[in-house]
Amino acid sequence: MTSRECLFLTGATGLVGRTLIQFLKENRPERSIVALVRQPEQAVSLQEQGLEAVIGDLARPRLGLFADDYANLCEDVTEILHVAADVRFDRSVEEARRVNVGGVREILELARQCGGLRKLGHVSTAYVNGCREGVFAEEPMAPGQTFINSYQQTKFEAEQLVVEAMNELPISIYRIPVVLADSADGVISQFGYFHHLLRLLPDTRIPVIPGHPDLLVDMVPADWTAASLAYIFDFRFTAGVVRHLCAGAEGSMRFSEVAEVICETMERHPSYPRGQLVRQPRLVSIAEFDEFVRCSADGGLRRLVALLGHHVRLMGVRQEYRNEKAQADLEGSGLVLPEMRSFLTNALNYCLDNNWGRKSLEVVGAPVSSS
Repeated sequence: MTSRECLFLTGATGLVGRTLIQFLKENRPERSIVALVRQPEQAVSLQEQGLEAVIGDLARPRLGLFADDYANLCEDVTEILHVAADVRFDRSVEEARRVNVGGVREILELARQCGGLRKLGHVSTAYVNGCREGVFAEEPMAPGQTFINSYQQTKFEAEQLVVEAMNELPISIYRIPVVLADSADGVISQFGYFHHLLRLLPDTRIPVIPGHPDLLVDMVPADWTAASLAYIFDFRFTAGVVRHLCAGAEGSMRFSEVAEVICETMERHPSYPRGQLVRQPRLVSIAEFDEFVRCSADGGLRRLVALLGHHVRLMGVRQEYRNEKAQADLEGSGLVLPEMRSFLTNALNYCLDNNWGRKSLEVVGAPVSSS
């Protein structure tokens, strides 16, 4: 590592990270990028893309690196972009904290040891708002909310550590909502909870789900998210701020509109019985949904809800994310958020063509989110 500019990147093999690499390289080709990975084959793949890779463990002391390797990072790294996270909703709080909180502690410690550090970007999630309803600005979250799952809780706890460290380090926070797929072709490299929730929305096995017709569903495509994150980090970085890389009220769709697109797309797809209409579940409160599941004698339904319930309950929480500051940062970039109906349709067709990941790609027990 001899370049005067050196970026240390985590989460390079995740949904956003693998697309992010392309934009980071294009933005500043003279900069070296060192990625932290866990597996040798991941290191080989990244090296073939022109990156350097170190094999370690985000949650271990010194990132699980040998002392000499860690010392080299401290000497060479000028920028850090922390994208990695454990995005599985069904983990225990203790398990999720290992990466989402412990990993952030290790990243912050690395940052303190890097004498030439110029900036640190921490990728977070809109889910840090927990069960709190309302309109949320691009600013640090106050304590006091409750959470539906361990992912929400531990990402919030991680943000609290990052906000505290802003007093001593040049840090910005980038919150991301659900990342669905690439916008143009709908390609999904990791299928997660939200994709399977789309599959089950018009499913008679779940006759009721939490939600409200006017609830805003904020989703973004992976390519736009990666390009926007790279642009703001590279060219519009400001220490001490929070930015929402989201669709916002203007770019989001209402729950009723999302359901309409899902049903129309499924009914038109060759895999769906011709002439048969998709049946939509009835929208109820979270309390009513939980009571229905508790009283159900259908063991298969209970198992299904146990798998997806950590995510489906989020659809019953009414939240809106402001994004004016992020949009201002993107002015002049040429990056325009694609129309949600279009990329949602493309993603659904890709899901149907690939049987929701069973034909070829990886299926993960997680929402596709900020990593």
